[in-house]
Amino acid sequence: MPPVSAALADPNAVSSEAVYCSLDVLLRAISVSMLNGNEAIEKEMSEAIYLIQSAGEDFANAVVLSLSYLRDRVGVPRDMTLPAARQFRAHLNRAIGKLI
Repeated sequence: MPPVSAALADPNAVSSEAVYCSLDVLLRAISVSMLNGNEAIEKEMSEAIYLIQSAGEDFANAVVLSLSYLRDRVGVPRDMTLPAARQFRAHLNRAIGKLI
């Protein structure tokens, strides 16, 4: 496959299993928070963010880049409705803000 200009959308790219697992934990916490409207999930997200930050600045930046890419690529109405997308982006921004 030829190279592409968007590095995070490159089909030839090799993903990091550690970043993938970190994103999985954060996205699960965001999903539960969106479904329950509950702040009890805040503890789980804070623990995940602490572990990500303790892995180093480069690792945390990789997670932030991935969350930012997801936030920017959510399509309305293709992926979800406008209110749902706004809520999802707000939760992603909260996680990004805590990581930075």
